Amino acid sequence: MDAAEEAAFSAIALLPEKGEQYRVCQSHSVLGEIYRFEGEIEKAIHHYEVSIGIASSSNWHHELFSAHYKLAALFSDQGRFDDAQTHVEHAKSHTADNTYHLGHATLKQALIWYSQHRLEEARSEALHAAEVYEKLGAAKDMEDCTKLLQMIEEELDTPVTSGQSDFNRELL
Repeated sequence: MDAAEEAAFSAIALLPEKGEQYRVCQSHSVLGEIYRFEGEIEKAIHHYEVSIGIASSSNWHHELFSAHYKLAALFSDQGRFDDAQTHVEHAKSHTADNTYHLGHATLKQALIWYSQHRLEEARSEALHAAEVYEKLGAAKDMEDCTKLLQMIEEELDTPVTSGQSDFNRELL
């Protein structure tokens, strides 16, 4: 991880300010992932936000989706569901031409609501994500939706128990 971190910082330092913003944007996103993996949450947030700032100025929807989605996942893992919700909504706003990304953002929304025990809302979003994945023929993603839907149905039939967050980490 140290070598990856060093390479990302080197790429940022070596790229000229004009003309290579896309690579700088991606390098900040990579640094966000490195710091997230290492548990340095504030550094990860900073680099994702820098990536968002660069991508926003050039209207790069894929990079905007990616950074917001990663922030939603990070905040969800931290139990910061309001922040996660905000970034899922931003991620969804950058899916216009990418149905697969819409499926991911919708499933992430379902997972956030599942973690908050908002089971009816989670089921609705999971069903929507399943429809998206079914249309795309994305079998693995469809399996993830099915697993989540089964868990939701089980909880709707029984009292809520602890230990629900393991699925979040396993799935996405």
